Amino acid sequence: MRKIDLDATNWVTVDDFYNALLSALGAPDWHGHNINALVDSMIWGEINELDPPYSICVHGVTRLPNDVRDHIELAKNSLLKARVDNNAQIQFETVA
Repeated sequence: MRKIDLDATNWVTVDDFYNALLSALGAPDWHGHNINALVDSMIWGEINELDPPYSICVHGVTRLPNDVRDHIELAKNSLLKARVDNNAQIQFETVA
């Protein structure tokens, strides 16, 4: 399984999260910066250059602004729920 490591230590906005993740996935320029768009492209596939299976690990989340950290957690939980509901092979974790 391919592992995507994202370094969040310099992120200050939610868009920083989306820019890093979507770049790593090879998402098209028109990809939305919202959780519904992530679920569509990551769970259903055939939108990004990289389709599942893969795991994502976001490092350095403890020093992020609260709104960014909360959004990443919401995205993670939404993706993991959608993964279970649709048998997608995606893992997502955050670490200090």
